[in-house]
Amino acid sequence: MTLESIEEIVALLEEHPVAEIEIEEQGRRLLVRKSPTGRLPSILAAEEPETFAETEAAASSEAPPVALSLLLTAPMVGIFHHHDPPIRYGATIKTGQLIGYIESLKLMNEVTADSGGRVTEVCEDNTAVGYGQPLFRIEPV
Repeated sequence: MTLESIEEIVALLEEHPVAEIEIEEQGRRLLVRKSPTGRLPSILAAEEPETFAETEAAASSEAPPVALSLLLTAPMVGIFHHHDPPIRYGATIKTGQLIGYIESLKLMNEVTADSGGRVTEVCEDNTAVGYGQPLFRIEPV
């Protein structure tokens, strides 16, 4: 992964109302996350342990497609409740779709999807959440 591609990812994160972007490519994982204040993102990179033969084989073959996942996060502090019927793993959601409610100060506040895609991870129902805490992980379709 080049510095230019990382800069493009950071720019993408700044353009969209998501808190985190995670990319896995050729045994390497890159996680770019906005800070809770919305300032400069933090970048975490990790390499999976590989043998020299695996690395050389990967270099000689075509690059696999990049897996991109986005997090839909809590816009406020409270108790998260799923919309009825609840959105489950594998479901496809659309931008602006109602995904649940956050109960705060005895008020039910609607939570809508900032972006659309296929759900790959779901927060539990009746869970206390903080600002920016992940509710759903999605892969853009």
